[in-house]
Amino acid sequence: MTGSTVCFRSLDRLSLTGSRFNEDGAGLRGRFAWVIDGATGLSNDQLTSGGSDAAWLAAFIDERLAALSETEGAYLVLRQLEGDVRSAFGEETAHVQDVGDHHAPSACLGLIELMPGDTGLLRLQGHLLGDVVVLVPSEHGIDRWSDERAKPFERKTLAALGARGHEPGQIPEAVRRQILENRTRLNQQDGYWVVNPRRPWAGQELRFDAQVRSDAPIVLATDGFMRLVDVFAAYSDHELYDRLAAGKGQDLMQELRERERGDLMAGAYPRVKTHDDATFLVIAAERSR
Repeated sequence: MTGSTVCFRSLDRLSLTGSRFNEDGAGLRGRFAWVIDGATGLSNDQLTSGGSDAAWLAAFIDERLAALSETEGAYLVLRQLEGDVRSAFGEETAHVQDVGDHHAPSACLGLIELMPGDTGLLRLQGHLLGDVVVLVPSEHGIDRWSDERAKPFERKTLAALGARGHEPGQIPEAVRRQILENRTRLNQQDGYWVVNPRRPWAGQELRFDAQVRSDAPIVLATDGFMRLVDVFAAYSDHELYDRLAAGKGQDLMQELRERERGDLMAGAYPRVKTHDDATFLVIAAERSR
């Protein structure tokens, strides 16, 4: 929106790959900021020109959100993004004879929009698909926003994994079967919602509103980075936020990788991927001068 009186500025950001290709993304432009966590479909054949199908999708979403940042309102941005993702994926896979739904990549997405607020505060409006996390300071402390609709399916996957541990980079067959079963509920009313090039999703986001002070840090992160809280229990949301706000993001990322390497078989801390892509973005809201 031209003439906008509010915008985001970057304080800190880091994204590290957990394997060959980074399937995360994050960015900010004007009144919008976002974080992306891609997931490749369950196929041995790559469909797109990216490093992986999920890396292609995350990069495309990141590029399109930057281009759409002048659009008025997140609702219209996401509607346009849905059409753009569908069209681009169709072009990328025009050479493929048959693309099944479970072959297509998908992505969790957190998009926040900044607007003028009341009584000197600024208003945040969030739109979340999947388990990316937004940490927002409030009068009660640190509020955590995330889309929990995938949690029951994640618990089924961890149950299939069990506590035996597994070789890094290997997915046990029972887990693969459970993931395939979970995918049948993708973008269904009794399932979970993500960005997907073959199934509609715009308008199904979990939404939140918050009021923030100008210059107060706001954190967006993928679940790979939030393992420090949710898997390793090394920090609370508040403690993690405070360290990120203090500029300790690089140290936190190093600690995350050390904790993962300390449990290579994922036996003590069950998880499908020994190392996951991990991304955080620390931003502040401000009034344009």
